[in-house]
Amino acid sequence: MTARASGLAAGVLLAGVLAAGPARAYFEETAVGARTIALGSAAAAMVEDASASYWNPAGLAGLGAPQVLFYAGRPYGIRDLGTSAVTFAMPLAGFGVAAGWHHLGITDVYGEDQLTLAAGREVWSGGGHRLAAGATFKFGRVGFQPFTDRASGAEVDFGSLSKGSLDVAAHWKSPGRLAAAWVLRDVLQPDYEFIPGSGGGKVHARQEFSAIYHWNRESTVSLGWREIDGVGDTALDAGLEIWFYDVFAIRSGFRNLAVVTDSQGSPNELSFSGGFGIRERNWQIDAAATTQRDLGASYRVSLLIPLRFGGAQ
Repeated sequence: MTARASGLAAGVLLAGVLAAGPARAYFEETAVGARTIALGSAAAAMVEDASASYWNPAGLAGLGAPQVLFYAGRPYGIRDLGTSAVTFAMPLAGFGVAAGWHHLGITDVYGEDQLTLAAGREVWSGGGHRLAAGATFKFGRVGFQPFTDRASGAEVDFGSLSKGSLDVAAHWKSPGRLAAAWVLRDVLQPDYEFIPGSGGGKVHARQEFSAIYHWNRESTVSLGWREIDGVGDTALDAGLEIWFYDVFAIRSGFRNLAVVTDSQGSPNELSFSGGFGIRERNWQIDAAATTQRDLGASYRVSLLIPLRFGGAQ
């Protein structure tokens, strides 16, 4: 990346995280798993693998065997801006548990690291209905690399900040074709205020709802509603997934449909996503692409691998 492009990327990021109201900046790119990203982030109610530690920890209650998930992404096609993650999950003593690490960074400029511990468990069942609850504890660190102010020549070092946060969730599955999920993110509302008195840095608590409908064994449609910043802005997402012979899947999604349904906001905020998945003997690779009119396209890929211990299948 040229120095000019790197400086531009850094400037955009710094403007986002240091300006007032940056609730959309810190750990905004911590989504894990290309499958749900391809569905417009509306499919939290269908996730029951290791990626549930991010999307819906209550979904870990449906985990059937140990597995590890590897994830990587290139947001907005910027070469020096990257994101990656690894998550290990397994059933344990009636719970589904997961531990993971996620990184987002601009080379030699800025980095975010988040460690997660998650657990989900079924808390009620009856008449074919199942209700599960879960939580994810998140420990995040945000850090800037020191740089020289060109105007004054002075060395500037914002340093780093570390904070803890918590997500809680519920997941309901019907005996038919419906499922739904609720997630409350960042209950502890961590504050990453690097410049005292700036008023910026707080990650607000915000809710998300997701519902899915299987109209046949291969096809699922999903719909989600989410608060964007915890102070009033909301979004609607939708997605569609179709499997062919349980081997190949195609997916498509829309993010922020509220700008259409409410006739408010800019149409530029509406973004599209799509992707595919390939499954073989419980191994699954997923790829996704998302669009953003001003910043361009982002690309993600994830690999889900089942694990065997002591000859277990």
